[in-house]
Amino acid sequence: MAFNSWDKLTKAQRDYPKTKFAVQVVDKALKKTPKNPFLNAWRADLSLQQRNDGVAVKDRLIEASQQPGITDHRLLSYIYKLYAESLRISGVSPVAISVDAKILDAWRNTAKSLTRKSERLELWSALFNAAMREELWEDARTAVLISNKEGHPSRKIGHYTLILTTQRAAEQKYRYEPTASKAMIQIQCSIARKMMKQAYEASADDPIAVKDIRDLRFMASIYARQSEFQELFALWDNPPSRLEALLRTHKDDVVQMKTLMLRNAFAWERLEDHCIATINNIVSLDAAEKSKSVWELCAWRWDLWKGLLLAVQNTCPKEEGIPKMIRIMDCCFGPDFKSKDRALHLTYLRLSQFVGAPMLPLCEAYWENHCGVPSCFADLRVFIQNMTAADQAAFVMFVTDTTERNACNLSAKQWELAQENYSKFEYFTLMTNGVPAEYFILDAVIKNNLLLLVQYPTRTEAGFVAIYEYLRLHYEIVCCEDRKGPFEFTPNSRVLLQATMLARHLVALDKNKENRTLALLAARLHLNLGLGKCAFQLYKDVKCKEMLLDTLSPYVLSRIAVTHPFEVKGYRGFSADEELAKVIGTIERMEKKIDDVLLTDLSSFVYDQAISNHVLKQKLHSSLTKHMCLSERRRMGRLKGESIEHLPWFDFKSYEDISDNVDREIFPSYEDDDSKGPFAFVVPNGIPNKAWMIERFATAEMACRVLYKEGPFFDNDPWKLKRLREEKFGETNTTFSEEQLVPLWIDIDRMVLRTLLRPGTFSEYTDAMQGLFNDVRAIRKAMEKLCMPDSTGLAPEDEPTMFHENMLISCYTKLEVLRTINKLVETMHERIYTAKSSHPLKSQISVGSVNDLAKETQACFDAIRGVAQSYINLIRRRGLAAIKAQVKWGDTGKHLMMLLDDGDVNFYAEEYVESALEAWGGVLKVKLK
Repeated sequence: MAFNSWDKLTKAQRDYPKTKFAVQVVDKALKKTPKNPFLNAWRADLSLQQRNDGVAVKDRLIEASQQPGITDHRLLSYIYKLYAESLRISGVSPVAISVDAKILDAWRNTAKSLTRKSERLELWSALFNAAMREELWEDARTAVLISNKEGHPSRKIGHYTLILTTQRAAEQKYRYEPTASKAMIQIQCSIARKMMKQAYEASADDPIAVKDIRDLRFMASIYARQSEFQELFALWDNPPSRLEALLRTHKDDVVQMKTLMLRNAFAWERLEDHCIATINNIVSLDAAEKSKSVWELCAWRWDLWKGLLLAVQNTCPKEEGIPKMIRIMDCCFGPDFKSKDRALHLTYLRLSQFVGAPMLPLCEAYWENHCGVPSCFADLRVFIQNMTAADQAAFVMFVTDTTERNACNLSAKQWELAQENYSKFEYFTLMTNGVPAEYFILDAVIKNNLLLLVQYPTRTEAGFVAIYEYLRLHYEIVCCEDRKGPFEFTPNSRVLLQATMLARHLVALDKNKENRTLALLAARLHLNLGLGKCAFQLYKDVKCKEMLLDTLSPYVLSRIAVTHPFEVKGYRGFSADEELAKVIGTIERMEKKIDDVLLTDLSSFVYDQAISNHVLKQKLHSSLTKHMCLSERRRMGRLKGESIEHLPWFDFKSYEDISDNVDREIFPSYEDDDSKGPFAFVVPNGIPNKAWMIERFATAEMACRVLYKEGPFFDNDPWKLKRLREEKFGETNTTFSEEQLVPLWIDIDRMVLRTLLRPGTFSEYTDAMQGLFNDVRAIRKAMEKLCMPDSTGLAPEDEPTMFHENMLISCYTKLEVLRTINKLVETMHERIYTAKSSHPLKSQISVGSVNDLAKETQACFDAIRGVAQSYINLIRRRGLAAIKAQVKWGDTGKHLMMLLDDGDVNFYAEEYVESALEAWGGVLKVKLK
């Protein structure tokens, strides 16, 4: 095939998608036409995929770009993209500023060969898109500048886009180019402001003139990024006559932008003056026109009040700030405030707290007026949490007394809400009074909430409170007292089982499946018990779409590879791998949608949305959720013995700017704002964080990539990665099982380096083989002790925990290590003992010790299978009876049976037995070889 056009190149790339075959085809073709730019660009692409020397790739790309006769901007864009990637691979910083001047010269040479203006504009538009895609703002600025000189079809878009790219290029230089001249950066910033001022002061008939609120917001964003608020305010306070009407019409927007800019610039004195002047103006307007301006100020303009409070805090001592705020309160609300309006009352409460007024009577008055409002608890929580313990107790007592007394004054709906709000405050005071949880108190509160659910089944927030109380009872009392479970870190889970079945039943009561949060909570609790089949059935009711998959799916999919890696077929079946692929695909699809908006022709570029769209794109591109799902798919594929060559791979530079988009406040919290809320109870093993991803990549992923022959090794020092993790992201949130296996992964990683990559180095680790052997033997002995007998001889309610996420994680993480050790043994035989050339380790590590490690690995593997089989046998014999008895166990079980009947318990118990057997059966599906 003659590779002399873009269409032929792309067809060949489709025909040879695998790198190793494509390399052979390209190298053969290059022997015939060594200067072919299409072939050289493709060969550079393949070298990047193989992680070859970035410098050599750059040289090849420069040579390809300088070949005469290139007129296809698609080829130039392809070369540009590859060159930018080579800069990231070979450079110190993961972010480049601009490509080589020789690459840009290729674009200029092509432009000279184009005779039509439209073709040249199309060429520079292509460069602009290529630069924007690679985030090289200086090159984007160059493209816009030349396009404007050529005669941009829209002068306004060209002018404003040049402002944007000039500003962003200066920012990028300041952040990533230490050698850049500060004077030059300041000149670039001043040019951006000068161009913006030119548009602001332009006449009405000038195409570049500021004409609407969008242009004003864009103007504010440019000045805000430079913290030049004084110059901006001077322009806005003295506008050209043609803009006076526009600024009057949007005066609220202008005030809001000013407030935000001053806050972000920490200009506290100026912010205080601005807020006081605006508030006084609104109050005077309200008095003169008898309007609702003050009400609107309290209901919709809290940014002004917040800005004022921050400014007063930072400009004067407290004893001076309080009288100042009291005067403003008197001016707005009068000296004797008695309004029952919620917006006014809530603002008055916030200001009263600032000046140190007694909050108990004010909160009591608010409760009496608004106890039947859904947001009553959320409104008062911030004030109650700062009260003394005595005042908190007095408030709860007041709430208890008045709730019953005021029942006749409330509608049926308000009465339901008042009781629900009361239950939240009861839980809140238990969580914030500093007293350790006591069983009888939690038991009583659980009973009260379940009675409320019996009376009002649709009051799901009472259900959340009850579930949280069960969870707190399990983790703070049962787990602290009971350390006798078969797995040391998995105590008896009777109360956790009760909480899980309660959540399951509440989801069943939600006939229309409208409560996404409740379904997600129920799914997560079932996963905590290792009941994957039940969990994924509930997860279907969460109905996550688009962005929600990025923010919510980790609650279900984190660590799914080491709990439920295998597909479950048949009725109510699920595939965790398909769910992971769905999340990755959705996030990438959202990113592409943003590209479709962001990377348009220069004539239709949406300049005022570019920054926000770019930020969103970065969040999606570097999404922790996406990285986590990719990692889970790779782990899952290895456990199943499947090829994962088709899955993407990220080098460590991809991990530097990971964006954690997980919504950790999805579950309603009824604790104080400083607490972590219910997250620690709902997801006890946590969601993998940035540090976990770095650690995983630095050890396990690097070693597995080589041992499983998934691709070439990336020669990045793993200890450098570890330092990056420690310096930038803090400690990893590993599970107990993962933490136990860290020494084994370190030893495996060292042996990979010694065996395959750097023989003769790391001589201090000669005992790594012995360390691996000892650790595997210790795991084998421990697992042999965990096998359950055919009969425990215990009553059903006292049967030990038979299924739990920790048990599955413990087994699968060990199996993952054992499979990797087996690959290490095979590789050592291949590279050291049967290789034709002599290996430095051949004299240091005997073949017998390697065979001993292989035998111990097999024995440990068999021991884990024995544990899984013993639990399967126990569940088949005693599982159903144990579940039904443990759900009804104790006072908490009796309370739960007020809501469930025997038929419900039998139905759910049968589901749980089926799910537990499926989960343990997955462990038996893993093969060592």
